[in-house]
Amino acid sequence: MNTVNLAEFEAVSLKPYYECNKHGVYYIALETDKDGNTTEKPPLRLSDPIHLIGHGTDTAGNHYRVIEWQDSITRQQHTAALPMAEIGQSWAKLQGMGIAILASKRKRELLADYLQTDGVQTHYTITGQAGWCAKGSAYVLPSGQVLSTKGSKGKDAPKVIYNGDKSQASAYRARGTLSEWQQHIGKYMAGNSRLCLAIGTALAAPLVSLLGLEAGGFHLFGDSRDGKSTAARAALSVWGSPSDLMLSWTGTGHGFANVANARNDGLMVLDEIGQAQPRHVSQTAYSVINGVSKIQGAKDGGNRDITRWRVLLLSTGEKSLDGFLQAAQADWNAGQAARLPSVPSNAGKGLGIFDTLHGHEKGSTLSEAITSAANAYHGSAGVAFVRLLLDNPKAAQEASQLMADFMTTLPDMDGQARTVATRFALVAAALELAARHGILGLSAGVCMPAIKQCFDAWIDRTGAGKFEDRKILEQAIDFMQQFAYSHRFVTYPTGTGDRTPNDLAGYRKLNEKTPEHDSFYILPSVFVTEICKDFDKAKVCEVLSLVNWLQKCVTADKTRYQHQLKGKGRLFLMLGALPPDELQE
Repeated sequence: MNTVNLAEFEAVSLKPYYECNKHGVYYIALETDKDGNTTEKPPLRLSDPIHLIGHGTDTAGNHYRVIEWQDSITRQQHTAALPMAEIGQSWAKLQGMGIAILASKRKRELLADYLQTDGVQTHYTITGQAGWCAKGSAYVLPSGQVLSTKGSKGKDAPKVIYNGDKSQASAYRARGTLSEWQQHIGKYMAGNSRLCLAIGTALAAPLVSLLGLEAGGFHLFGDSRDGKSTAARAALSVWGSPSDLMLSWTGTGHGFANVANARNDGLMVLDEIGQAQPRHVSQTAYSVINGVSKIQGAKDGGNRDITRWRVLLLSTGEKSLDGFLQAAQADWNAGQAARLPSVPSNAGKGLGIFDTLHGHEKGSTLSEAITSAANAYHGSAGVAFVRLLLDNPKAAQEASQLMADFMTTLPDMDGQARTVATRFALVAAALELAARHGILGLSAGVCMPAIKQCFDAWIDRTGAGKFEDRKILEQAIDFMQQFAYSHRFVTYPTGTGDRTPNDLAGYRKLNEKTPEHDSFYILPSVFVTEICKDFDKAKVCEVLSLVNWLQKCVTADKTRYQHQLKGKGRLFLMLGALPPDELQE
């Protein structure tokens, strides 16, 4: 007969504990009577039911408890991340969720202990912004819906909680099926280049981060009521309700940055630039596309964490961005033009944005049909595209190859022009990828020529050269057209009675045989402030010299751009009031 060694067993002792059931969270304490007998006291109710299902951290290293509760009105289950730093300090967040918290100090102290120490410790990734997270294995919609990989090799799918702005959650709720979206919106993309550009921009947004590309977008400009807003609504229907997601340019830079953060790795549409203050447009476009929040101090010292995002921006307006800002004498530089290039909305067929009407009587009736359909069927195509990227590991690689294929159809470019061309290629690749995998309801090969058509419209307007070089040349031409033959240039050599103007720009040396080749010697200070303006002087000299307008001064020991003019010092020499090519024209 085996004997039991009682010393091997620990003495069992009762301990206080928590219990969460359908009626609430309870604390069960113990009491000991005078004889040393320990019994449980009646349960003490602390709050409505709060199930503790995990523990989470965000990218900044902050810790959270992941809770699950049932809404008392809708009876729906909800999940949320509760910052551990707030537990016991404030109950406003829980109460804001509709969870009743008992009022006594003792009960709240016990509830704080429960929230910090009880429940399971399953790990969750907590994110305050939408888009890709968990190392690309999950994508969060601004509604809080999480799309994730299904897990493989015995691994569970990543657990993610969205803890950011959900103010537009209802706008991202899908309405109708993907098939209905294809039948009522997607089919009109065939043969319509601007619709392809708009919808392709929406689909391409999740690819930007995956392919390591820069954020940016497009600005569609053209006559009023030519269908630009229709294209914008069609683009927004990829992700959600166009009427709820459409923004105007009239907001503030800080507000736009908050929206961009909430729509990270997604689409942002700003309609009708004409409603905006010109001085805000340039700053807004730069801050949104640049994707970095301002440095701000924290209440407890130091700085707040810098927020970064990537969005694709689709903008509309009656004027091109450069034209709109130049009219208001606002800045618009090469970097901004490359981030948000202006594409004519008119497809050139006399139908506004449309190339073909697909059986409709006129462009306005097709616009009305698309607008109505976008309100009825939305939110399914974007989810289907992200699902493709999550479930098919080779999809992003396929998109990269499609981009390379599209680039081979374009002329050789560099600088800002190539940056813009790469974005057209991204949009073309997103559309072709979606078509090949049945998301658009269109045959493969239909959309790439449409994007090439949009690219051709952009390149015809801007040229394939560097935007900075063109801008520099335009500034110099503008200056010379205004002042070359004005009082600001004194004829050289000057006579004894000639007066020097207060706003002297330089000296004009006449060429009697060919007056168009008069020599203009420009004061260094004027050259820098009025011709170079915000551009680097060395860069300006290089550009103007390459077109054989600004003359180099070559000496035995060095090459410089300033020439000695007897009695006047060293000046910049430009041969002719216009560049040689324009003089010939």
